[in-house]
Amino acid sequence: MRGQCGYEGFSALPCVSNEPAILPDNSEFRKLLVDTCGADYMTGPTCCDESQLNDLVNQVKRAETIIASCPACWNNFLQFWCSFTCSPDQSTFVNITSVKPGDEKGTLTVTGADYWVGDHFGSQFYDSCKDIKFGSSNGFAMDFIGGGAKDWHGMVSYMGMKRPMLGSPFQIDFPTLNNTPHNGIMRYDADGKSCNDSDPAYRCACVDCQAVCPVLPPAPGEVPECRVGLLRCWSFAMLITYITILTLGVTLLAARNRKVGQWLQKFLGINLDYRGGRGFYERVALMDDNDEDELQDDDGENLLDPDYTPRRYWLNSRLQNWFYYQGLFCARYPWLVIITSLVLVSVCSLGWSRFAIERNPVNLWVSPSSTALAQKNHFDENFTPFYRTTQLFFVSESDEPIASAERLENLFKLENEIRSLKSNIYNDTLQDVCFRPNGDACIVQSVTGYWRGDLDKFDPLTWKSTLKECTSQPSLCLPEFQQPLKPEMILGGYQDGDYVSARAFVVTFVLTNSINKNQTDRSEQWEKTVLANILSNLNIRPEWKGVRISYSTESSLEKELNKSSNTDAGTVIISYLVMFIYASLALGRISSLNPRRLLIDSKFSLGISGILIVIFSVSSAVGLFSFTGKKITLIIAEVIPFLVLAVGVDNIFILCHEYARRVELGVDESIEERAAKTLGKMGPSILLSSLSETIAFGLGMLVTMPAVSSFAAVASIAVFVDFLLQVTCFVSCLVLDAYREQNNRVDCVPCISIKAPEAVEKESFLQSIVKLYYVPTILNHKMRYIICFAFLGLFTIGLSLAPQLPRGLDQRIALPSDSYLVQYFNDMDHYFNVGPPVYFVVKNANMTERSIQKKICGRFPACHERSLANLLEQERKRSNVSYIGEPASVWFDDFMNWLNPSTTCCRLKNQASSKMSRRQLSNLEQSYYSRKWELCDIWDDEDECTDCNPNWDVSMNSFPEGNLFLDFYDIWINMAPDEDCPLGGKAGYGDSIVANHKNVMIDASYFRTFHTPLHGQDDFIAAYDSARRISNDLSQELDLNVYPYSVFYIFFEQYTYIVSMAFEILGLAILTIFIVTSALLGSIRCGLIVMSVVIMILVNVIGVMTVWDISLNAVSLVNLVICVGISVEFCCHIARGFMVANGSQEERAGKSMVDVGSSVSFFFSPSHAFKRKKKDLY
Repeated sequence: MRGQCGYEGFSALPCVSNEPAILPDNSEFRKLLVDTCGADYMTGPTCCDESQLNDLVNQVKRAETIIASCPACWNNFLQFWCSFTCSPDQSTFVNITSVKPGDEKGTLTVTGADYWVGDHFGSQFYDSCKDIKFGSSNGFAMDFIGGGAKDWHGMVSYMGMKRPMLGSPFQIDFPTLNNTPHNGIMRYDADGKSCNDSDPAYRCACVDCQAVCPVLPPAPGEVPECRVGLLRCWSFAMLITYITILTLGVTLLAARNRKVGQWLQKFLGINLDYRGGRGFYERVALMDDNDEDELQDDDGENLLDPDYTPRRYWLNSRLQNWFYYQGLFCARYPWLVIITSLVLVSVCSLGWSRFAIERNPVNLWVSPSSTALAQKNHFDENFTPFYRTTQLFFVSESDEPIASAERLENLFKLENEIRSLKSNIYNDTLQDVCFRPNGDACIVQSVTGYWRGDLDKFDPLTWKSTLKECTSQPSLCLPEFQQPLKPEMILGGYQDGDYVSARAFVVTFVLTNSINKNQTDRSEQWEKTVLANILSNLNIRPEWKGVRISYSTESSLEKELNKSSNTDAGTVIISYLVMFIYASLALGRISSLNPRRLLIDSKFSLGISGILIVIFSVSSAVGLFSFTGKKITLIIAEVIPFLVLAVGVDNIFILCHEYARRVELGVDESIEERAAKTLGKMGPSILLSSLSETIAFGLGMLVTMPAVSSFAAVASIAVFVDFLLQVTCFVSCLVLDAYREQNNRVDCVPCISIKAPEAVEKESFLQSIVKLYYVPTILNHKMRYIICFAFLGLFTIGLSLAPQLPRGLDQRIALPSDSYLVQYFNDMDHYFNVGPPVYFVVKNANMTERSIQKKICGRFPACHERSLANLLEQERKRSNVSYIGEPASVWFDDFMNWLNPSTTCCRLKNQASSKMSRRQLSNLEQSYYSRKWELCDIWDDEDECTDCNPNWDVSMNSFPEGNLFLDFYDIWINMAPDEDCPLGGKAGYGDSIVANHKNVMIDASYFRTFHTPLHGQDDFIAAYDSARRISNDLSQELDLNVYPYSVFYIFFEQYTYIVSMAFEILGLAILTIFIVTSALLGSIRCGLIVMSVVIMILVNVIGVMTVWDISLNAVSLVNLVICVGISVEFCCHIARGFMVANGSQEERAGKSMVDVGSSVSFFFSPSHAFKRKKKDLY
């Protein structure tokens, strides 16, 4: 080939020529040939003429701005095309395959050729270019020059595609290595350059060449986990510990048998004195029988009778006396106590006048002192807030691909419908609210973008081939906003890169976001309109039959979370009705099946009073909390009534059942005296449980998440108020009900008196079961050891599982089960294969100074070896631990390359450049002259233009600093990228940099990359941890102020410290329980036992959470605190009953379980309602 004989459109085609190569006919031709193709063409003939060479220069310059940052790749690129066009040996590796007549008679032009390239050069060419980054798009240069090819043959095949004006003017094919050259043809297989070439002139920077990068120290995720076989080391240690304890315990117990003891003595080789026939081990009695008899008391004496307490403890005595006289006062003046209680409740409830509900997710779930929140606020104030999205998933309901001509046409029509829809209030269309960084084109990420969103460009017959071509080479099919559409962003459910077989379309409308409330309102109104008018009805449209559509807008989550409280109203009402019925049945005792007796024995009105006390407690707590001016959260309204009910109803049962037991004793005493003694006996126990719960719940306020801390505050107040009302108001109600029953008045209608058979006092059914079956079983000598070892085993299992407890709070758990967002989040997990963007923000670093520039850049040899750009690129290459999935966009590198004269991007008209003063300009002059500078375009003559930085070189010594840096920056940042200069900063970096012209510095700027696809809470937490680690490393090593930001970080910061917070809060709660229990019971040993049992319960609950995959988060942490409080509720009543009882240890334990345990067991049933409610909340 030589010369040009025709045109394809505006592109010249070479002539067919089989003549020998000839020498250049002038020195300018030779100089241009050497400057372009290298020193190999300094002498000798060529197979191209000057016109061909000029066209070659113009074409390769389009790639220079993209790949010239890596000298090896740029050299190989020039070598590749210069050999094809001008090499004197062209005929040995290029074969003409098709021709057509030329413009001049007798000439032929080339329309097709085979370029035989060898594997050696091809591999070197591809390897030198494959890692080059194209920063502004967070992509690779290979996407542009090679269509995203994965090997050298794919890259050169893309380059050889016939694309006049954009690429080759005729088709160039590259025979594969399976084909053998013939007729004297051989493969072009010269030596190329490597990106880590020994010649510094060709060596590439770290960001473009892995081989020259420094080695990073291992990240935490790269350290292998300690395991013993299939078990984690911790689990293995717990297993060995339990086996050891179990073996030792069983051995000691077995040794108490004489024969076993002798065998063990023989086996161990020891000889012990048996002292008259004792076994290897025998317990020695601590007291003789006479001493025991002295400690026995009359079996008919009630265990908790305040009239007789064998083991007196001064604090217990004073509390009993206090509650006795308090109960006597409440019994003698019931109506005064009730009215006073109602007045105090009414006063506390006045705070409802300031009642308000907090609905903003950030104010609910993010601590005001959060570092991530402060960073988000800094980001929003200095850059534009993270954009809003409206996203749709179209999923095939069968196993067939989603794509078809009909569905694609329907998708075009739907998008046009959405584009033309006007919002209800502001009358805005998508064009008015969309995000459009590059002109007027909205960013709509959809498969229709491969046809520029225009149905007229869509061909139902060829759509499949077009889709294949565009997904394999996105840069060929640019949408209106001129950024390549990566197929993983718009298609889902494909296998092995077969995008045509994808099962889902993903359509994303990107809307602008702003700290300006009016602009945000306009976007939100458009979202609400499109949701109500289009999205909510999509699944019933006939054209989408066989397709499941899920969708979400930016405001959907907040709306659906608020909706969940409305759907729970029925659950609240039904649960309370059930509790009314349950309380009426459980509080009364069926002494006769006579209907008249049942009407009198019923305790329905007393049950109502108990439930009303719970409601009054919650009302008072909410009122007191609202007095502070803080907003109430929905979790308070939904959970606290059930919490107070769960922890308070058992106190009501204990009081009622103890009063009934005193009636059974048949002691002649008045109702007032009986009620006073009932409260005197049970008051200290109720105080112990309520005080422990109040403090435990109050410790939940240490959680920094506002929704949880406010919940803990209200819960603590409500439980304490409930306690006060129970020991005052409820006692008065109990006395009034006792008078009603004594006078044979009908329950709920006390004005009616009827005759009924006398009541026959007897033990309740549950009390009989506990006394006759349960207590003898658990106190059996052998059964006690079995129970202890069994629960010790459960405890060690819980300990072994605790480190595996997951963290996080899946949004789907907090949503109503019928919310459309549940399916949307499911589809996002399955079909969306792009991670969220992450920004590394550098604050207060003056990048107009050379020293700072070297800490940031990555494309120049003078850059710091561990600069920000280099470290981010190294982290990307270990994405399994860094969760960085895309190359970082480093605006400084693109800005400096934009100044490179070889890119011809920054060339000033001579008239303007003459105004570039070399003296320091004032702010007014600077503003004036910067506006006067004019860039040359492709139509301006060479002699009319001057390069912005003619002395530019990779040593960075000539890079602009100070005011000159900002002058050029102002031009660059306002220049939109185009085909001739894709390095313009407007589209990619328009909101990335905060320049301070007054102080001549860059106040803040960010460097954008993307996380890998994140599926599940563990991935999000790990991604946040990794970003924090990377930013901390950058800050420490480079002495810069760097922080990471992504839209989800503010919600996941809590998981960096939630484990330590859980230890702190739960540890304090348990310590508080120990102190309170020991103090009120007068026994450190008993306090230790209660604390140990609570710890075992807590650890077992954590183990069950791990098995059931219930995550640790701020909400579940408060539930664990509630678990501690409820555990105390069970334990402390029984512990106090044991402490004040008399007899042997077994008798004291048995009597405590019969008298107190049977009442506490009634708590099990109402607690189910609370547990069910918590499940609904999760």
